[in-house]
Amino acid sequence: MARPKKPRYFDGIQLVDNLYTDPKKRPAYWLYVRRDGSKKTFQAADVETANKIAAHNNSMADNHVSPAVRQTTKGTMAAYVGDFIAWRELTSPDLVSKSSWCNNRMHHLTRFCEALPKSLTTLERQDIMLWWDTLTPHQQKARHAEFRRFFNYLMGRDLLPKMAYNPFTTNDDRPRLYTAATPKRKSQRLTLTMFWSIYNAAGVLGYECLQIAMGLSLTTFMRESDICSLKLSDNMEDNLLKKVIGKSLSRFGEAKASRLQWNVGSYDLLRQLLQKAREASLKNGACPYVISHTPKVKRIGKTKDHYAQVAPRRLVEMFAESRIYAGFTGDNPPVFHGVRSLANKLALDAGFNREQIQHVNAHKSIDTQLIYQDGHQLPFDDVHIQFTADQIGGTF
Repeated sequence: MARPKKPRYFDGIQLVDNLYTDPKKRPAYWLYVRRDGSKKTFQAADVETANKIAAHNNSMADNHVSPAVRQTTKGTMAAYVGDFIAWRELTSPDLVSKSSWCNNRMHHLTRFCEALPKSLTTLERQDIMLWWDTLTPHQQKARHAEFRRFFNYLMGRDLLPKMAYNPFTTNDDRPRLYTAATPKRKSQRLTLTMFWSIYNAAGVLGYECLQIAMGLSLTTFMRESDICSLKLSDNMEDNLLKKVIGKSLSRFGEAKASRLQWNVGSYDLLRQLLQKAREASLKNGACPYVISHTPKVKRIGKTKDHYAQVAPRRLVEMFAESRIYAGFTGDNPPVFHGVRSLANKLALDAGFNREQIQHVNAHKSIDTQLIYQDGHQLPFDDVHIQFTADQIGGTF
């Protein structure tokens, strides 16, 4: 006879089966052990919420049907998700060229339909809520907009009789599925002293490309993905560095995306960085990218079209190596993206107003009237924030 499980308690409340406290002792984190022995860490504000989520997962596992004997998906969301995807691509043809659609959103929809195999005639908002609470804040944010469209599609066909409204609505007059609060910032703020220590460490390690990238992020406020995509020919025109900001492009489209340009002729620090990039390009097999580095193994593939091209992930790895070499370790070390935060602070200290800083960060799209202009005629906004060597505490 199997020995009965010993009940587990947290703050005097018994934990349901398969739910455990976080092994790392982090507050608001919990561990769920699946029936197959695999483990999943999730967030819940209190033990009652954690018990609720774990109990839901247990019930889902109890009702699970193995793929070998699974019944038809007729009458479930899985029966309609393929039609919805086809409809989305028909009405928005540009989706098929977006990696966020092909690699993420379609996958999220499919997995969601598999996780909730209930009949549409019995599906209720409570079922969605229980599943929603198992996601991290980042996962919730990544899924909300597309799932709202999916439920609009289903409700427009009267397929959800037990739902009075879209559970993913953004209207305040309806109970909404709110996104959980993001955990407290983990990475340490990058200071100017840290920046130059890591910058110099990168030089010792032979990562000149990282030095150039750090300088570009500090002087242009660009993210690592935008910096790594810069090309010496395509993004340079008549002494102007031009860039359509990638995050803005993916969110708003070509017409509304933030389009920024820097006058290299009057920006000494930026001109020095680009000159270093040109010299590095010659040493790295005439690589067309601003950020180039000859690796030990020369490869090209889906993410690289030149062996010396540096992918954002590799740039972040170089930053981590240089940071450790510079002696900045610990639980919450600074990250490459922190250079943008440092640039914001330096801009405020230098007397630039918040509107100028918000503009160069590309946190706002351009005027809607630009939608009606041809793509090649869309203007680039001048960037007026320029640092001097004194303001950033050194030269490149």
